[in-house]
Amino acid sequence: MQDLVVGVASLNGVYLPNLENYRVQTDIFNFTLPENNILNLTSQTTQAVADGNWLFLKPLPAGIYELKAKGDINATSTIEINGNQYNGPVGWNYTTTYILNVK
Repeated sequence: MQDLVVGVASLNGVYLPNLENYRVQTDIFNFTLPENNILNLTSQTTQAVADGNWLFLKPLPAGIYELKAKGDINATSTIEINGNQYNGPVGWNYTTTYILNVK
């Protein structure tokens, strides 16, 4: 499903290009959800993969910066991959603003 994600980001209002070039995928790893987890799922150990696009910034001079990032799915809310249907993410596709204080 990460193949369908598009992202945009800006630093102090300046668009950061080519985010699609910074996709990082991990190998498969064991992932344990404890009881009463924030996903409200049954506690379990399963296999997972982290897969996403990352922002890499060169060192910034001292100052205050506003970094904005947003990801979205470039598809309808129901996605079919190899005959399996998946619901698109809900609640994550909004702009997140970070205030960076570089000293």
